[in-house]
Amino acid sequence: MFKLEQVMGMLPELVSREGSHFSKLVDVWLVQMNELSETIARISSWKSIDNAEGAALDMIGGNLGQPRGQATDEVYRMLLRSKLARMNASGNLNSVIEVLALALNTSPDEFRLSERYNDLFEPEPAAIHVNEVPYEKLNSVGLSPGQFVSLVEKLVAAGVRVGQVELMGTLALASLSDTLESSDYGLADEAMTVGGTLGDLYVPGNDYELPM
Repeated sequence: MFKLEQVMGMLPELVSREGSHFSKLVDVWLVQMNELSETIARISSWKSIDNAEGAALDMIGGNLGQPRGQATDEVYRMLLRSKLARMNASGNLNSVIEVLALALNTSPDEFRLSERYNDLFEPEPAAIHVNEVPYEKLNSVGLSPGQFVSLVEKLVAAGVRVGQVELMGTLALASLSDTLESSDYGLADEAMTVGGTLGDLYVPGNDYELPM
C-alpha cells in the first residue's frame, strides 16, 4: 500500500509541499496504484485452491481435469484437494485416510476405516466400513453422507464396496451431575449456542452426484 506522505517525502521540497498542485496529482495517481496493487495481490492469492472463488476456482479445476458439476465452491475445493491426492493414492486404507484428511482439511487421526472380511456379524470379502468420520467436517464443506461415500469409493481399489459410514458427533455427558465440563460436548442450551452434536449412521438419500 502506497501512502502520499511516503511518496512526497522522496521528492524535492519544491514539488512536495503540502497542498500543492503536484501533491494533488500524486494523490490521484496513488489511488489508482493502490487499486492495481490490491488486484495483483488478489490474483496471486487466488492461485491457491483454498483462496480462489468462482471462475478462478474453475480455471484451477480445468488444469487438474476436475469438473465442478453442481458443487459449491467449498465442495469443489474438497474435490480439487482430493483430485491432487488421488493422483498418488495407492488404494490401501492408510492412503484412503490420508486423502480424506487432505480433502476435508483435517487430521488423519480423525478417521478410522476397517475391512469387513472379518466382520463378526456380516462378513463381506470386498467391502470396507468407515467406523469414524467427524460429522462436523462434512457439514463444514457442505458434503452429504452419500457424497462422502462416493468420494471414498473413488479412493479404494476397484470392486471394493463401502458398507456403511458412522458419522461421529461430539455429544458426551459429564462425569459428574450438574457439572459442565466443556461447552463443546454436553447438552445444548435453549439458544443452541453450546453443546455437542449428534452422530448418525449413513442411510442413502437423493443427493446430486459429484463429478469424480
